[in-house]
Amino acid sequence: CRPPPMLKESKLLDAREGCQCQNELKGRIGQTTMPKRDYGPLSIDEAERDVRQIAPRSSFSSRIVVVRNKVRRVCCRYRRRRICAISIFILCLIASAVLVTKNRFHLSFTNLLRTIFGHGGSKNGSSAEAACLSPELLGINGNRTSIESVSPKTVAVGGLDLTRTASAFTLDLEGIAPTGFLWDGSDAQTAKWRPQGVTTFRDHGASGRRFVLVSWYGRKDEGYSHLGGRISFVDISKKGKLEANSKTHFLYSHVLLVDVNFCTLPNIHVGGIEQQNGTLYVADSRKEMQSILEFDIINDLYELPPEMVDSMYGYRYVLRQSSSFHSPTKPSFISYDIDNHKFVVGTYARCGKKVGTHVDSEKCFNRPNNRLAWFDKSDVEPNYEATNNTNKCSHFYSEMQGATSARVGNNTIVWVSSSYGPIADSHLHVVTTSSAFNGECPEVENIDLGAVPMIQFPPGLEDLHIEQTEDNRYMWMVTEFGTRMVLATPLDDLVL
Repeated sequence: CRPPPMLKESKLLDAREGCQCQNELKGRIGQTTMPKRDYGPLSIDEAERDVRQIAPRSSFSSRIVVVRNKVRRVCCRYRRRRICAISIFILCLIASAVLVTKNRFHLSFTNLLRTIFGHGGSKNGSSAEAACLSPELLGINGNRTSIESVSPKTVAVGGLDLTRTASAFTLDLEGIAPTGFLWDGSDAQTAKWRPQGVTTFRDHGASGRRFVLVSWYGRKDEGYSHLGGRISFVDISKKGKLEANSKTHFLYSHVLLVDVNFCTLPNIHVGGIEQQNGTLYVADSRKEMQSILEFDIINDLYELPPEMVDSMYGYRYVLRQSSSFHSPTKPSFISYDIDNHKFVVGTYARCGKKVGTHVDSEKCFNRPNNRLAWFDKSDVEPNYEATNNTNKCSHFYSEMQGATSARVGNNTIVWVSSSYGPIADSHLHVVTTSSAFNGECPEVENIDLGAVPMIQFPPGLEDLHIEQTEDNRYMWMVTEFGTRMVLATPLDDLVL
């Protein structure tokens, strides 16, 4: 017990005596009725606090202090709650913006941050190596020329086990209402793969089923470029005209593309695909390649045995390359003119300074890379030199993602898709020429490309394909950004 230091000397002595008496009394009580306990002296601060508590104050001032303390506590609690609420609101806004941007750009969260803050994508996959079936599984001495050594089975397209589900929908655009389908949740949102090319295939075997084929490429900045490309086989047999309603669904599965040695095709972009007579033609725009790869859908589609699936990263089916030939120009995309019996290839060329914009600037029309080429396989010599029958035609649009042509009446119409990035709308240009185009370049030199009819599509419009059915022709299209869609519309609706 220590007396408060503010007491006078006479009172200080009395206080010390009082403390001593009090301690003696407590000691006696502890010896008789209480367990022995060590009562240490109070600290000076505690003594001061006790004195303040018992110090005489007027009732009015005491009330003021009580009210002031309550107000302080209430204000403090209010400020904390307000700061917390504002912080939570800001975090929610940021999270929502990141989710929306992520779903629109289809990037992983890490690479999205790299993109936003200007550090680019991940370097994973910059030196991608092909994934191959192990030599042990392919036979003694690593002979990859004959996969039959491990008893895999070729499978018909109609025999594919389709394990994913796409849903049908209708899109309202300018004067047209294309129908199509949306991918299942994982494929709609994945950042590891992006859809690029589209074509169709009808199984003339026992099944007689009708398929839409869509190509995807493995993203380099997500570490998937070593897997190369894959093809989605989507069965649309039950709805030949793609009448869309909320209860319409289509089954599909992915097939991995491999070369003649059963290795993947690292860094391939598969920007466009075309199927003719059971052969799938794939545009290969990789550096030093400039070729068209051929895959025999009927004879070279394989189902891997369980012990080989892990070597192909879980893919049950692979489509083996059979051959290739040189392209007369860098093939960013490919299609087929079913009236003139010519392949159509073209090159993507960026033209513009503003990030995320896509405009049909007049200064971009006459650039030398804005070319399309119409050709037949016989027009390309074995030494990869194009003959005089290969038509490299210009000028067309910058940022072309797909092109195809067909005869309508006495004219040939060229449809060109152009787009850039996940923000700006895509354009489908309808160029009507004044000739029937008998293997020559369409007459576009005197056409004002900036004035031709154009239909706006959602961002990311890519490849184009014309399908001939029993009763009509359809234009097929695919988008890679935002809500990933595969679209079809009667070709007559696109004659503007």
